[in-house]
Amino acid sequence: MTRIRTNAIRTIAGSLSVLGCLALGATAAQAEALSAEEIVALHADQCITYWGVSEGTQCFTADGATNYDDTTYGTDTGRWEMSGDEMCVNWDNEPGGFACGPIWRVDAETFSDGDYSWRLN
Repeated sequence: MTRIRTNAIRTIAGSLSVLGCLALGATAAQAEALSAEEIVALHADQCITYWGVSEGTQCFTADGATNYDDTTYGTDTGRWEMSGDEMCVNWDNEPGGFACGPIWRVDAETFSDGDYSWRLN
């Protein structure tokens, strides 16, 4: 998320190149950056299961609240919002303000920010 945790963020919203998608097993045609509308439609009022640098679950509310439960980093709450076509997340227990980045569709059910991959629950 970010996770859709985004910052050094142990993050879901870093940048992912087509080569990064290929490393995840996707073809160039599948390395598709999502629009803001697609990200919101997929993530608002949903929870995800993520893996990568660490693993856990993260939930997003339509009003911009988010929280995660991570096997390495524990739990945290924060805010999420869109800036253009990038998802931005600000965690209560992590300094630095909002961190933003694109979200990519790896395949029909998997998404990535380059550091983490996830599926909707």
